[in-house]
Amino acid sequence: MTTSTTSFISFFGATGGCTNACLVHTLNAGFHATALARTPSKLTDMLLAQGVAQSTINSQLTIVKGDISDIPAIKSVLTNNSTTLQLASQIISGIGGTPQMQMSLRRPVTIDNPEICATATKNIVQALQEIYEAQPLTAQHRPSITVISTTGVSDVKEDVPFGFQTLYHVVLADPHKDKKEMERLVLENSGSGRAFRGAVIVRPSLLMGDQSVKRGQGWEKLKVGHEEKPAVGYTVHRADVGEWIFEKVVKTGDYGESFFGQKVTLTK
Repeated sequence: MTTSTTSFISFFGATGGCTNACLVHTLNAGFHATALARTPSKLTDMLLAQGVAQSTINSQLTIVKGDISDIPAIKSVLTNNSTTLQLASQIISGIGGTPQMQMSLRRPVTIDNPEICATATKNIVQALQEIYEAQPLTAQHRPSITVISTTGVSDVKEDVPFGFQTLYHVVLADPHKDKKEMERLVLENSGSGRAFRGAVIVRPSLLMGDQSVKRGQGWEKLKVGHEEKPAVGYTVHRADVGEWIFEKVVKTGDYGESFFGQKVTLTK
């Protein structure tokens, strides 16, 4: 069995705004990447619309057709769809569901798959564990993971402005329950001897705009905090969140190690 020498970053939820923007910056900076997509052509079209050259997509990106319930497809994304011993150096996950209204005064908003974030995390962990068991040498190079969560789920300090607290703690309670469980699973499976080398949890305030990197205001303008001292604000642009993840996690060369174990709040 051969060993690959080209490092790469694995993306889950790459057709979502924040993750797609991060992938655009990643490819344009010359990194190699893999991505899971139910409809690969949709992801390709989104990248082309963002100005990523077809030649760049062909040479630097491997798209695996499948969804987050497909363990073999997840394993292909994590191993560059090959039989090499190398794993992705980093995982970027922006998996999320589609909001849906329901007839309930207590929980008016749910999502199409109420446990999608937690399920995605469990499946990525399972895929990694199966890879480690089948190819023990890969366990020496475990990937880090960065997940996109949300403000409004902290048990430590309120990170949502007063004007949005009803929206977050009542209207969005169901989707946020899933995000909170995702965070727990990610941290539980991070550290020495576990599925992930380390984990970064990104908690943006209310997401606005789309994935277009040209419409963002720039990652340098974001206010950045952590759970004990959160950056509190109303909104943040998806493209700026994606660019921040690229600049502070993907691009650094240390897999985001300086943020391992942190719950990073981002707002404008």
